[in-house]
Amino acid sequence: MKDRSKALEKTTRYDPSEVEARVFRSWLEGGYFSPEPQGEAEEGFSIAVPPPNVTGVLHMGHALNGSIQDALIRLNRMRGKPTRWILGTDHAGIATQAQVEKELEREGSSRREIGREAFIERVWEWRERHGSQIIEQFKRLGASADYERERFTMDDAYAKAVTRVFVELHERGHIYRDNYIVNWDPGLRSAISDLDVEQKTLTDTRYSIDYPLADG
Repeated sequence: MKDRSKALEKTTRYDPSEVEARVFRSWLEGGYFSPEPQGEAEEGFSIAVPPPNVTGVLHMGHALNGSIQDALIRLNRMRGKPTRWILGTDHAGIATQAQVEKELEREGSSRREIGREAFIERVWEWRERHGSQIIEQFKRLGASADYERERFTMDDAYAKAVTRVFVELHERGHIYRDNYIVNWDPGLRSAISDLDVEQKTLTDTRYSIDYPLADG
């Protein structure tokens, strides 16, 4: 404590990078963001972070959305409720798959050539290399999410839970399969997001058809 007091006396200006990192580290070490389940479900409060793609980085929209969620989480935590901000990354595993596919293509290979198991290993390798960037950005924002229970699209338990819920909702008639216009990738054999679409500008002809009415 004395050493810290002496250091503060020598400090001439406020350094947020030092203060924020130190305070946030103490929050994590205290386990304040990862409470154990207690009481009845209706007594608690939780929010699931709409998981950003593991292939990208946070932008201003994520920061705004995250700040609002964090404020609600901290409010209910101060009210004494069992509170958890559930953290996950990669809301669409296809985005990660697309990046790994491109990497394999540059190597002169493909997912079909290396096989399913090897491809899954490559996806996990990609996630380990790039997935931490988003998490570190959340921490830099001071987001009080449950980092100890972070989940990724391809986690076994997560995937099984998602499958079970989708089956239950389908059996109840809440979700169904239908025909829609989507961004279909014939290589991946899956729908992809607008971010992964290669846009092309074409000059074409626009037609209009004039149908005469019976009454003129």
